[in-house]
Amino acid sequence: MPHLVLTLGLLSLAAAPLPGQAQGAPDFRIGYRVSAERQAPLRVAFEASAPAGYVVQWVFGDGTQATGLRAEHVYYRPGTYQLQATLVDAGGRVVSRAEAQLPVGSAGAERPALTVLQPTPGEVRLSAEGSVLYTPARPTLMLSGREVGTGATRLPSGTHAAVVRATTSDGRTVEKRLNVTVAPWTGSAAFDAEVLRLTNQARAQGYNCATHRTGGGALPPLKLDPTLTVAAQAQSAGMALYGYFDHTSAFDGSTPMRRVLAAGLSPQSVAENIAAGQQSPAEVVQGWLKSPGHCRNIMGDFNRIGLSYVNRAGTTYGRYWTQVFARM
Repeated sequence: MPHLVLTLGLLSLAAAPLPGQAQGAPDFRIGYRVSAERQAPLRVAFEASAPAGYVVQWVFGDGTQATGLRAEHVYYRPGTYQLQATLVDAGGRVVSRAEAQLPVGSAGAERPALTVLQPTPGEVRLSAEGSVLYTPARPTLMLSGREVGTGATRLPSGTHAAVVRATTSDGRTVEKRLNVTVAPWTGSAAFDAEVLRLTNQARAQGYNCATHRTGGGALPPLKLDPTLTVAAQAQSAGMALYGYFDHTSAFDGSTPMRRVLAAGLSPQSVAENIAAGQQSPAEVVQGWLKSPGHCRNIMGDFNRIGLSYVNRAGTTYGRYWTQVFARM
């Protein structure tokens, strides 16, 4: 469900190894990935390494189980859970077992959140990403009085009511409302392609963010990712439509990671560069390279990128640029 995709933190991946306990057993180690906040509802990605022919049985500590070298599980409620992973051979014999306590914190009072993506002019996608709900019940998304899913809805120019409605763990109905603006704006595939080329050129030339010179160790090129581009376009369009300039949206409160998750990707790490007013790809990339924080993102440990240039006449800056970086 969209509001439960909290697998990874905003900037980095947290991992915790758990060694197998049995003496003389085959090599057996497990680990898990979880958001830095460790707050419910919390999605945890478990992974085990074991010899061929063995299987792992997971007991998550909340009455549910799974089998396989990899498993994902959602802890809906705060608490401390006793995790158990058991290594079983081809004959069904238990040969090793690992155990650990997994604390899941509270994110506070249950509340819905609405993340609005507008990746093309006239197109709106809604997500309940960012909600805090201690229950697996699926929220309802409404647009212009009609229930919609998380896919794209085409709308005419104007103001449209968006609503997310959810049931809390104690049976209350809660909702969040926003007025979505649909208005013309233009993008440029050519500008986006040139930003990508210049970004990868800086990586290939080993650009040094401190000395502003090339010649350092080359980095592999970033691969353009269409899902990250949806998140980038939502940010550029959001700034153009709602009049803010910030990584956190003044319209729906979404952050870079929240927009990426709402678009449908769950990366290990995410970073975002934004700019406004620059007239060309060369100008915007040079500006980012001369800024230490933006340069570190361009030269960072990422392997995918999403890009968006948006032009909307009559706005504060007119032209808005976004790069979204991710490590998968």
